[in-house]
Amino acid sequence: MLIDWKNIPFVAGMRAGSDRQGICGDKISAVRVVTAPDAKFDRKTHWHDNEQLLVMVSGLVRLIVDDKEFDARPGDLVFFPAGSRHAAVGVGPEGAVYYEIFAPARPDQLPGWVGKSVLRFD
Repeated sequence: MLIDWKNIPFVAGMRAGSDRQGICGDKISAVRVVTAPDAKFDRKTHWHDNEQLLVMVSGLVRLIVDDKEFDARPGDLVFFPAGSRHAAVGVGPEGAVYYEIFAPARPDQLPGWVGKSVLRFD
C-alpha cells in the first residue's frame, strides 16, 4: 500500500514549529515530522518502550540518545532502543524533515487519540 502523505492530516508536534503526520498498522507505525528552522527545543529527553528508527529526508536534526549528542543528515538512519533516553534538541538553518518508525505501533500519534501517551519524562 502506497502512503500518500498529501492526504494525511497534520497534527501539532512535540514543540512549537514542528508538525507531524502519522499512520498506524497493527504492529508498526510511522510519523512524518516537518520542523521549521525556528522551532523551540527544551533539551528534555523522554523514553518509551517502543523501538524507534529515524530516517532523515532533508535538513539536519541534532539528537541526544543516552547522553550522546550528534547530528543526523539526509540519508542517515538512527536507531533508538526501547527505553533509551532521547530527544531532538535542534535543527539546521533549513529545518528538517524526517520519518520516525515505531514498533510496536503508536496509535497515540494519530489525530483524535484520546488515550494516554506512551512518552515518559525523567
